[in-house]
Amino acid sequence: MSARRRRSGPAVALVALLALAGCTGDEGTSITEQMRQGDDKGYVAGDGQIERLAADERTTTVSLEGTTLEDEPWSSADHAGQVLVVNVWGSWCGPCVAEAPDLEQVATELEESGEPVEFIGVNHRDTVQNALAFQRTHEVSYPSLVDDGGRTLAQLGGLAVARPTTLVLDGQGRLAARVSGQVDATTLRGLVDDVLADGATG
Repeated sequence: MSARRRRSGPAVALVALLALAGCTGDEGTSITEQMRQGDDKGYVAGDGQIERLAADERTTTVSLEGTTLEDEPWSSADHAGQVLVVNVWGSWCGPCVAEAPDLEQVATELEESGEPVEFIGVNHRDTVQNALAFQRTHEVSYPSLVDDGGRTLAQLGGLAVARPTTLVLDGQGRLAARVSGQVDATTLRGLVDDVLADGATG
C-alpha cells in the first residue's frame, strides 16, 4: 500500500467555498441548521461549501438502509468500522454528471489500496432505468440506493438538501465531513484521508 500524505485540520473548519453551480434553488446552510430543518422540501443548489468536523466534535450519527438499484438490500450497519462515503445524486443533475468520474476515481483508488472505505450512492428523483443507465454510462462501480419516493433520502434528515451532496461518515457512523455541491477527486480524497488518519474507525 502506497504511503499517502495525511492532513490535519481544526475542530470545525470551513475548508473552502468553491462557488460551484448546483441544480436549482437556494444555497445550503450549515450542518446544524439543515438538521434542524429536516423537511425535504425538494432539491436546492449546492454552492460548493465544504464542512469538516474533527473527531471530538462529531455529534450527528447517520444510519442508512434501503434497496440498491440492483434490488439488493443494503445497510450502513453492515459497514460499521469503515469510513462511509454517501453521495446523493440524480441523473438529471449537471454537477452530478460532472463529479461522477472523480467519485469513481477515489472509490477505485481506495479499494485498490485496501483502505476500510465504502461508497454508497443515494439516487433521487430518477426512475430505476435512468439511474442504472447513468451507472453504466459513467462506469460507476459502487451501488446506489433506490429513490423510494424520498423515504431513503429522508433518513439523512436535512443533511443532503443540495444536489449533489457528499457525506463522509467515520467508522462509528458519525458525520465527519460534507460537501454541498460538486466535489472533485482531490478534495474528496483529502476529506476521507483525514478521517482515516484520525483513527475514528472503530
